[in-house]
Amino acid sequence: MKRRPRLAYPLFLALLGVMGVLALLGAEKPPARGGELVLAGYLEIKNLNPLLVQDTLAIHLGDLLFNSLIKFNEHFEPVPDMAESWRVSADGLAWEFFLKKGVRFHDGRELTAADAAFTYNAILDPGLRTPYAALFHMVQRFEAADRYRFRVVLKAPYAPLLFLMDKEILPSHLVQATPASMEAFGRRPVGSGPFRFSEWKNGEIVLLANEDYFEGRPLLDRIVARRYPNRLGAWSALMQGKVDVVEDLEYEDYQVIRNDPRFRVYDYLSRFYYTVTFNLQDPLFSDPRLRQAVDLAIDRSDLIDKALQGWGLATTGPFQPGTWPYNERVSDPQYRPQEALAILRELGWRDSDGDRILDRGGKRLSFTLLADSGDSLKEALAKRLRWQLFQLGIEVQVEFLDLGELFEKKLLPGAFQAVLLQYNVGRDPDTRTSFFWHSGSIGQSNLARYRNERVDRLLEQGQVTPGLAERKDIYRTVHALLAEDRPAAFLFFRRKFLGISSRFGGIRTTPELFYQSMRDWYAQNK
Repeated sequence: MKRRPRLAYPLFLALLGVMGVLALLGAEKPPARGGELVLAGYLEIKNLNPLLVQDTLAIHLGDLLFNSLIKFNEHFEPVPDMAESWRVSADGLAWEFFLKKGVRFHDGRELTAADAAFTYNAILDPGLRTPYAALFHMVQRFEAADRYRFRVVLKAPYAPLLFLMDKEILPSHLVQATPASMEAFGRRPVGSGPFRFSEWKNGEIVLLANEDYFEGRPLLDRIVARRYPNRLGAWSALMQGKVDVVEDLEYEDYQVIRNDPRFRVYDYLSRFYYTVTFNLQDPLFSDPRLRQAVDLAIDRSDLIDKALQGWGLATTGPFQPGTWPYNERVSDPQYRPQEALAILRELGWRDSDGDRILDRGGKRLSFTLLADSGDSLKEALAKRLRWQLFQLGIEVQVEFLDLGELFEKKLLPGAFQAVLLQYNVGRDPDTRTSFFWHSGSIGQSNLARYRNERVDRLLEQGQVTPGLAERKDIYRTVHALLAEDRPAAFLFFRRKFLGISSRFGGIRTTPELFYQSMRDWYAQNK
């Protein structure tokens, strides 16, 4: 019997390995084009103009319809989008952004520096009352230096400017800087993004793939945004296969589908912190001791346990715990009802008529807490807060309003006492801290009407200080001062739950990239 050559068997195994790899490679089909992705929302979208929108889903649709000078990666670092590069002058007063050539709006017109200048100047236009104007208080002017070079000239150096340069660029040839034009544009927007606007009817918005997108056509053909009356309706539609993505699931619904193979589920810590924001111009809440008493009467552990089923993280200020601006030395917001009651008694509040509500000079200790309607979490929070404060003899009357009415008729004019409100923590600590808590933003985004000269100076110092160590000291001091002044009762950050049909691949679930990545999503079973 002949023996096999000694090298033949190893060679045979090697060939089997190569053939196996080739077979596996052949089995991996590239993602196919086509298919429709349906997104669920539960608040009415009134406008798709990115300079005007405040609804979360509308903001996310802007990520699909428009491009910005810069965008952010999964580490919240600024990276190029329309600006392929940028530079800052030695004195820090001038920034130049060099735009990519050949990028076109959905109507075929090239996007240029003139469009960027128009967009950012529109933000500054007081006649438009955009929610972003206060962010750019340090800007002297925006201008197009030439066709592909956009320049920002500052009044003073501003270290974190890049974190503000992510505003969606509008086509200057299609919209004017007037309220009527901006509103009309928001009903039929034209951007440069991976998807283009198709139609909007009966509460449903349809986007189609941009065949000429500069980074390549999206794999999906259509994205549909469909409105439901509440989270329950959106979740029911997900279960029935009528929608493919519900971004903000109730915890109980998340528990139901987490082991269901029809879905993929994710959770992440939201970048929004929840508060009871006080109107410091209201006679009741102008007294810092009264604000302190209300704050001490709030049991955050109870709120997190009962309203969030434990899926929340208490905070003492406007920064996320564990991040570099957060001041760990600020004592945890503890529930100290006896101390709160002692403060109220020092202020002269007593239950003189035995009705369990404190009074002083014939006036009950009562206030109205506002919240936006249609948010089941806020409904649960309001219920718990009303019960907690009642235990100390504080009467809370809760009023729910449509989001637009809440802002336009109550918050912006200052016609309120307290509001249950969440704030975006921002990517850089300055961009939102100044926005919400600098006195220069009173009447715009500083809804509490909070004024502290030291906080103002520190925030202004943080804007021109480049060193991380120095900025860390600045924002941790701001944190401590806000915790002391209590323009709001800072409550918690919550975890958000996301449900997606398992039919889709290419998903990137980091909050910063979720909607951006939809350009690469694909339907596995069309």
